[in-house]
Formats: sequence, structure tokens, C-alpha cells
Amino acid sequence: MTSRTPHPAGLSLRPLSLADAPAVLALMRRAEGGLGRLPDEMDLPWMEEALAGALAGGLAIGAWEGSRLAGMIKASRMPSVQFQHVLWDLTVAVDPGSQGRGVGHSLFSEFLARAATLMPRIERVELVVREGLSHAIRLYERVGFRQEGRFERRFRLPDGTCEADLPMALLIGPRP
Repeated sequence: MTSRTPHPAGLSLRPLSLADAPAVLALMRRAEGGLGRLPDEMDLPWMEEALAGALAGGLAIGAWEGSRLAGMIKASRMPSVQFQHVLWDLTVAVDPGSQGRGVGHSLFSEFLARAATLMPRIERVELVVREGLSHAIRLYERVGFRQEGRFERRFRLPDGTCEADLPMALLIGPRP
């Protein structure tokens, strides 16, 4: 999926900057049920570091409904020269009140279109998702991600039970 799709009415997408860190942090705390961190593990220095990593060669995009951040997507470029064609540690978060309205799909559409313009060229995007997030997995599969493995008992839920984490990847462009 490399072409941009129409965005839901009232939604605008733009690159994020470090100045957006407080809004991104607030969004991440609201969307914490699907993330690998609890709200008390998220603070502004952590968010600024995560955004800075994505902005240093990767991508960070926000979806805005008016002045409210409704969703975000970010991924960093792997640091070693041998992995410069890979964006990894992809995180996507959509405000619970904005879910089911195409925000996540719009974020991926914009993200992949912008990834296609990065140099060195991006050929692979990676993420990890816990197996219980079936709605997220369906979205990732719709935009082209495929499961590449399974990390058994990697994610511990608040009730003490564990779920597997699923590494997924999207390959972009023709194989060399």
C-alpha cells in the first residue's frame, strides 16, 4: 500500500516535531491499552527521546482533528549501516474516541507514502504486536504486514497472564 487514500472528514495529517511531544504523550496515555507501556511508565523525557529517534532518519506523523491529536505513527531507522533500509520499532496509537473511523488506516497510508521518499531507500518496516490485539493485527495485515514469528509469553498482562508478541514486517518494493 503506497498510494495515499482519502482521509476521514476533518482529519489532517502532518509530520510531528519535538514540540508535539506533550500532545503525543497525552495521546499515548489515552491509548495505553494497546501499547507496551503503562501510563505511569510514560513521561515527557521518554516521549521526547522516542520522537527524536524517529525524527533522526525515520518518520513521525500525527493525525489531527482540529487542534486535537487523534492519532500518531512513528518508526525509527535502524542505526547500523547494514540496516539503513529498515524502519523498526513502529508505534501507532489512535485515541479511543477516534478508533474505527479510518484514522489508523490514514496514518499508515501517509506513513508508507512518505517512507517511499526516504533515502537511503526503505525496503522493510517492522513492528511487534501482542496477540490479543486482534483489531490492530487486522489493520496491519490490511496494509500489507505479515507475521514473521512468535515470542511466547513475552507480554505480561496486569492480571498476571501472558500473551505472545508477534513480530510483523512489511516489505516495500521489488526484491533486489
